[in-house]
Amino acid sequence: MPKQPPKRVVRAKATAKTAVKPVAKPRAKPKKNSRPPSPYKFWVGVAVLVTLALVVLYVEFFVEKPKPAWPEGYSVYGIDVSHYQREIDWQQVRENEVAFAFVKATEGRSLKDKHFQNNWEGAGAAGIMRGAYHFYLPYLKPELQAENFTSMVTLAPGDLPPVLDVEVRGRQPVAQLRKDLKVWLTQVEKVYGVKPIIYTGYNFYKDYLAGHFDEYPLWIAHYKVPKLKLEKSDTLKLAFWQHTDEGAIKGITGKVDCNVFNGSMRELRSLRIKQPPL
Repeated sequence: MPKQPPKRVVRAKATAKTAVKPVAKPRAKPKKNSRPPSPYKFWVGVAVLVTLALVVLYVEFFVEKPKPAWPEGYSVYGIDVSHYQREIDWQQVRENEVAFAFVKATEGRSLKDKHFQNNWEGAGAAGIMRGAYHFYLPYLKPELQAENFTSMVTLAPGDLPPVLDVEVRGRQPVAQLRKDLKVWLTQVEKVYGVKPIIYTGYNFYKDYLAGHFDEYPLWIAHYKVPKLKLEKSDTLKLAFWQHTDEGAIKGITGKVDCNVFNGSMRELRSLRIKQPPL
């Protein structure tokens, strides 16, 4: 048989392009619910507030604060200093209403305060009325103690009288103590031509000195009382009151003894040395 030609396979034409499906975007993940605020920050804030409150309470009740320098009812103010106050800005002290100052000069029969000269000159240069004092030791001869003081201190018109600081009785019988104090006072008065001032504590004065030295100006230390229990009279020459040993004065680092004069500025000036020492 004759071979028949192979049949042609007619492919159908594509009538339309194959539709391309769009690529679907991945769905965004749903946001997780936000967490509630952590209690950590809250308690930190509470701790800070509590700490601040505790600091305020501590400062209020436990930290020692500088006490007001001057009690009410007085208008003439002063201080007394020694080497314990170290360097002093006397000009700044003067600007804080300080009118007078007593400066430690000597103690016992040989000790001399190492800051005396600087304090003495500084107070004078600042225009502060100045006086010098001797710390008395009852077991040493009063004559030697008087010599120690007079060899160290030169007083001039305008200065305050010398001061005998007596705070210790020691083992001396009271009668002997009074006798020795009188020796020091008399010897120093001869040198400077003016009666010294006696400085002592309130109780010491009441126990050992009251009624025995009324001819001398008196300077009493008595703390933590609103008013000194002694009063000036014709027989009691109460001149100064040291009302605190914890005063705060600009120009002085740390605590300082503060005093008031029992009278007016005019009366304080009248207490000063008027004639050159003999």
